[in-house]
Amino acid sequence: MQAKLEDVLKDKERELKLYQRFLDLKAFCEESIFPGIDLPLKSHAEALKGLMEAIIPDPKDRREEMFSGEIFVLLCVAYLHDTGFIKHYEWNHNREILNSDVIPDKGLFLNYEIGRHLNIPMSAMEIINAVIYSHSIKKIPLEWEIEEDGKKALIRNTRILVQIFDFCHVLLDAFDSGPNHLSLRRRGVVREVLQPRDAKVDIDAREGLIRVKYSAASPHNLHVMEKARSYVQSMFDFFKQQISGRLGFQYSDILWDITSDFHYSPDPWDGPRFSPWNEMETPRFNRWDEASLLLDTLFALGHATVVGDPGTGKTTVLKAFVMRELLSLASNVFYCEVWKNPVNEIRYAVSRKCGRFEYSDLDIISICRKLVKDGPCVFVIDSCERLANIEEREREKFERFVSFCLDQEDVYLVMCGDKGTFLDWCSPFPGFKVASIHEVKPIKGASVIEVYGEEKTVFNADGCYTPIECELMQASLDLERVLFDILAKVRDDGECRAVLAVMAEKKRQFLQRYALDDLFFETRVSRSWILSYLIFLKERDIVTESGYGGINYYALSNRCLRDPLYSVLKLDEFEEKGKVREALHDAVTREVFLEEKTLAMIEKWKDHMVFSREDIGWILGSLVVHSRDYSGFLEKAKTDGLGVDIHPILKLLYLDDAGKRKEAVKLLVESRDKRMVNPLLQHLRQEDVPEIKKLLIKGIGLVGKKGAFLAIINTLREIGDRQLQLKAIDFFYSMSDGKAEEFLVDIREYEKDPIVLTKIDSLLSILGVSG
Repeated sequence: MQAKLEDVLKDKERELKLYQRFLDLKAFCEESIFPGIDLPLKSHAEALKGLMEAIIPDPKDRREEMFSGEIFVLLCVAYLHDTGFIKHYEWNHNREILNSDVIPDKGLFLNYEIGRHLNIPMSAMEIINAVIYSHSIKKIPLEWEIEEDGKKALIRNTRILVQIFDFCHVLLDAFDSGPNHLSLRRRGVVREVLQPRDAKVDIDAREGLIRVKYSAASPHNLHVMEKARSYVQSMFDFFKQQISGRLGFQYSDILWDITSDFHYSPDPWDGPRFSPWNEMETPRFNRWDEASLLLDTLFALGHATVVGDPGTGKTTVLKAFVMRELLSLASNVFYCEVWKNPVNEIRYAVSRKCGRFEYSDLDIISICRKLVKDGPCVFVIDSCERLANIEEREREKFERFVSFCLDQEDVYLVMCGDKGTFLDWCSPFPGFKVASIHEVKPIKGASVIEVYGEEKTVFNADGCYTPIECELMQASLDLERVLFDILAKVRDDGECRAVLAVMAEKKRQFLQRYALDDLFFETRVSRSWILSYLIFLKERDIVTESGYGGINYYALSNRCLRDPLYSVLKLDEFEEKGKVREALHDAVTREVFLEEKTLAMIEKWKDHMVFSREDIGWILGSLVVHSRDYSGFLEKAKTDGLGVDIHPILKLLYLDDAGKRKEAVKLLVESRDKRMVNPLLQHLRQEDVPEIKKLLIKGIGLVGKKGAFLAIINTLREIGDRQLQLKAIDFFYSMSDGKAEEFLVDIREYEKDPIVLTKIDSLLSILGVSG
C-alpha cells in the first residue's frame, strides 16, 4: 500500500469518527504511555505500522479495499500491543488493581481502561484485544461490528487482521529489533535467534514477493540468518495460506539473497601462538559451530555456562569466537578472568573499558544498572574454577553479582570453568538453568584431518587434541620443539628459568598471576631483570600481561605450557623451593621449629628466595635449636628489609638448655627489635645464669630508650640483684649520650639502697650535679 494507513482512514471518516479517535489514541500513547516505559515503544510501533502498510496491497477495485473499521483496528493494535510493559497506572479508575501484582498480564486490562479513558467503543476494544492476544484466545469471531449509538463499522474477516499483525511482527522480530529489543518480541518467536543486522527486506505487495538480502560478516551471523530464515519461511507459508485470494493478497514466495563476505584462510606458517586469541585475531582452527550453539543458549536463557576439560580450548572459543561476535552486536561487552577478587576484577574490567567508574563509590551492581540504560550488558567470566579457592567473603560477593545478572532481562552472563570441578564453583544460583550448560569438547583427530588434510597431519583419527597441538601440527611442529627453539637465548639462564619455574609450578591446581614484587619474592632476581625476561616471554606469547588496581600482573598464557616448559628448561630442579615454602608455611601455621634437613634445603636456596618476617623468625629460631650458625640469615633479613618476627625466638627463653637460651638472647640483642623489651624484662626476673642476665641488660639497653633503662633498674631492684644493678647503671651511664643526668636523677628518686645511692651520687658529681 503506497498510502499511509491513517491517511486512508481519514478518507473513510464516517459517523463513528474513527480517524479522530485514532489520533487521540496515538497522542495519548506518545504523551502518557510510552514515556513511562523504558523501551523504544514509539519507534517500534511506527516500524510495525510501516510493515503493515508495505504488506497490504493497493486495491484494484472497491471489493479489495479495506473498510474503515479494519484499518482502525490495525492502527490501534500497532500502538496498544505492548502496553503490558507499563509499570504504574496513573488514572483513577482501577488504579490500585492495575498497580498490584495480582494481574499477570496487565496489557489486556489496560487496553480496556485506555479505551474507556478515550471514549473508544467497547466493541472496538474487544476486537483490538482479540487480535493482539490471538495466541491465547481459542476462537475469534470471523466477522465483527464496531458499534456505538446505532452507528456501525464492519470488519469482514478478523483472521486477515490477525495474520497481517502476526506476520509483520515476525518480520520486525527477525530483521529489525536489536538485542536491546528482545523483550518486545511476540510470544512464539524463537528467542535464541539474534536478529541479523543490516538485513534488507523489500516487500512487493502487487507481485506477491518478499525479498530478503543479507551479507553475513561472520560464521555466526550466517548461522543466525539461517535460523531466522527457517522460522520466517514457516510463518510466511502459514500467512500465505490464510490470506491468499482475500482483499487482493496474492503472496507467492520469499526470495532469499544470503551471501557472506568473511573468509577463513590463516597462514599455518605464520608462526605458532600460544596465547588464547583476542577478539581482533582470526584463530587457526575453526570453532564457529560451537560458538554459535553457545550464543544461541546465551540469548535464549540470558546466561550460558561453559565447561570442559583443561586444554580443550574453552578460552579460545570465548575470546576468538564468542567475544568477536558479541562485540559486533553491543558495546557493553566485558571479558574478565577470575583470580582472587572476582567482583573487584569484573568492576576493574568494566571501568577500564568504559573509561569511568574506577574512582567512583558505585559497586558493580549499581554500575551495571547505569550501563543497561545505554544497551544490554554482557559479562564473560573466564577461569571460574578458581572460585573454589577464593575466600568465603569474596565468593559471597560474586554469588550476589551472579544472582543479579540472572534476574535482569538486559544483562547476559557467560561463566566458564573446568568440567571436573563444576560442582565446586557453580553454586545453585536462583534462576540458573541446567539447560545453560554448554560443554567444549576436545578436537577430534578426524575433524583435524578433515580440515588440514591427511597428508599434513600425524593425528590419530580417534584421538583428541588441544587447540595448541592442532595449530602446531598444521605447521608440522610440536610444542616442545617450538619452545626449545624460541627459548634458545634463555635455556641456560638460571634466573629466567627461576622466574618461569614460579609461573609454571605444577603443584598448583590452577594458574596464578604474579606482580613483579611477587616474582622477586620467589626468586630474588632483580626486578629490572625480571621485567626484561617477562617482556621477552610476552613477545613470544608464553606469558600474558593484565592490569588490576594500577599493578601489572603476569601469568602463563596457557596451562598446556606447563609440562613442555618443565621438560625444555629442566624446571624440576626448582621443585625443592616449593618444598621449602611448604615447610615454612607449616612451621608458621603450627608454630613448630624446622627439622635439620629442611634447614639444609633452606640454606641451599636462601640466596634465591626472599623470606617473610615470620619465615625468618622460625628459621632463626630453628637454627638456634639445632645449634647452627644464624648470622647469615640474620644478615639476609636486614638486607631484604622485611625484618624478623621475634615470637619464635622468644619461645627459646623457656628452654632448660642454658646454652641455647644464651644464643637466643644474643640473637635478640643483635636483632635490636624494640618489641623484645617487655618479654626480656619479664625473663630477666626468672633467669638465674649471670652471663645471660648481662646479655639481657645489654640487649634492652641497646634500644637506647630512657624508659627501657628505668625498667631494667626497677626490675633488678625488685629481684634484689645489687651487683648487676650497679653494673647496669655504669653501662647505661656510658650509653647516655649526654643525657645521663636526667636518667640518674630519676632512678635516685626511688632508690633506697645506700650503696646504689652512693654510686649514683658519684656519677652525678662527675657531671657537676649535687646529690
